[in-house]
Amino acid sequence: MTASLSKATTMYLSRFGVKHYKCLGEIDIPLTPVHVVIGQNDAGKTSLLEAMAAFSASSESSLAQAFPRPWKGRELVRNRDPESAVELQGEWRPIEASGNGVEPFRYGFAAEFPPEGESCTTSGDWLESGGTRKPLGSQSPREFTALQQWKQGVKIGDAGTRQDFELLSKIIKPAHQYALDAKTMAIPAAIDPRRRFRMDPDGFGLATLLDDILGYDAERFIRLREQFCRFFPQFSRVRVESEKAVQRKPGHGGRFTAGQASGKGVYFETPAGGTIRAQHASDGAILFLGFLALAHLPEPPNLLLIEEPENGIYPKRLDEVISILKQLVDRRDGIPFPQVILTTHSPYVLSYFEPEEVTFLSREPGGPDAPVRARPLRDAPNICERLAGGDFYLGELWYNLSEEELFGEP
Repeated sequence: MTASLSKATTMYLSRFGVKHYKCLGEIDIPLTPVHVVIGQNDAGKTSLLEAMAAFSASSESSLAQAFPRPWKGRELVRNRDPESAVELQGEWRPIEASGNGVEPFRYGFAAEFPPEGESCTTSGDWLESGGTRKPLGSQSPREFTALQQWKQGVKIGDAGTRQDFELLSKIIKPAHQYALDAKTMAIPAAIDPRRRFRMDPDGFGLATLLDDILGYDAERFIRLREQFCRFFPQFSRVRVESEKAVQRKPGHGGRFTAGQASGKGVYFETPAGGTIRAQHASDGAILFLGFLALAHLPEPPNLLLIEEPENGIYPKRLDEVISILKQLVDRRDGIPFPQVILTTHSPYVLSYFEPEEVTFLSREPGGPDAPVRARPLRDAPNICERLAGGDFYLGELWYNLSEEELFGEP
């Protein structure tokens, strides 16, 4: 690197590459600070987010724990090909005006899955800068990446390599991935230190997340509450109460078992003095509260992955949801920068974004089992001219035109 990564330098994941993961053959897509992934069902949108989450999680856990369970043997490898490894890599570059001389760089690794069992190894991570790629750590098979080992205090490499690890450790941290379900979010949740300042992927734990924010900074919680009540004036207050709650425990194959323990529940007060339990509130109100909680995290993740944020939201209120998510990456209060990547099926959501902020996933011609390809919407011929007249929003073009009509070729 031409300069070290300072606290003032804001880096974002500018490209992400994946090979041989589930239905994804080989893709390498450009990304923006807020980015949308679109495509038909079974086009690999969830698989792409899973690969990003596994890549991020590998910085603090074993490779086997990083990939989403359940799986065995080579189930995660495309077509279970015995000759292929799952390869993940990212490129980072500084946001303009915060670069301080830091060059874009790439980091990646290959994950090998044996025919049987639930294990996974890598034979080496690598870092590429200025056109030069160098290995990081031992090249013998390992259950942990060299970055994870370095974070755990293992001494690896020379002073230059240790400087590289210092840089990587600041920008590669576990992502938060959510496919939020309002009914699950409304359930009172037992206190669980492992879930501090986050929810489970389906949104379970909203009540304890709100309690974490309240306990950390009461003023922050008050701002969250006031913003929610402006969106929903039928409520005058949001509060978190102690009560018997559902306790989730990790079970076999990535599933949960449930019990009861002391926890927290969410309640809404009305201007008339009534009280409404979260389970009796609308899905839209609960989802809004969840998005606002993410927007008020004191230490947001570097990467926030959200599947279909439109689910359960009245279409005419989607602009408010997108505004909340975009505000996450525009914060100027000294809190670390979070990048937001969404998937959507909604043309309404897409209409709030520019072509360069959108990637289209689809199967390559040749059959239903063909690998998925990624096509940045900015590469669609005449896309800017089609939008320039103001007659169409981006979502309308996507809804009304086939892939062939958008890109001019099969």
